[in-house]
Amino acid sequence: MEWQELCVTLLPLGDHLSAVRIPGVLVHAAVGSDEPSVIADCLAERLQGPVIHDPGFDRYYALVLSSTGPVCVPPGAEYLGSGTFLGVPRTDCTELNKGTLASYWAVPVSRPGALCALADVCEFALLGRTLTNGEAES
Repeated sequence: MEWQELCVTLLPLGDHLSAVRIPGVLVHAAVGSDEPSVIADCLAERLQGPVIHDPGFDRYYALVLSSTGPVCVPPGAEYLGSGTFLGVPRTDCTELNKGTLASYWAVPVSRPGALCALADVCEFALLGRTLTNGEAES
């Protein structure tokens, strides 16, 4: 119902699926571009899993397998697990709509269960943090 009306639904995180929120400034720095197609290509290559972009707040959400223990991510990034809901766009929402700024799949789901590796996401976020000289805020 939510997907039909709003193009997004809230998904509870924590049991099997979690996410790492990365500010756009870190992503843009790590990619070396703010062009959506360049970012999408780089994220697909580097993270090899689904990534949601919320252009309204310019945040990226890399979907990862949930962890049972403590998770350490680089400063500026945030691990979202149990007790968090994530706005997930319909699977056909795969491009930036500058009119609505609705969330979309920067890197669509390729197959069920194919998620980003947490280590790859942390490495990518750390690269962005390093290239911004640690000045990015979450």
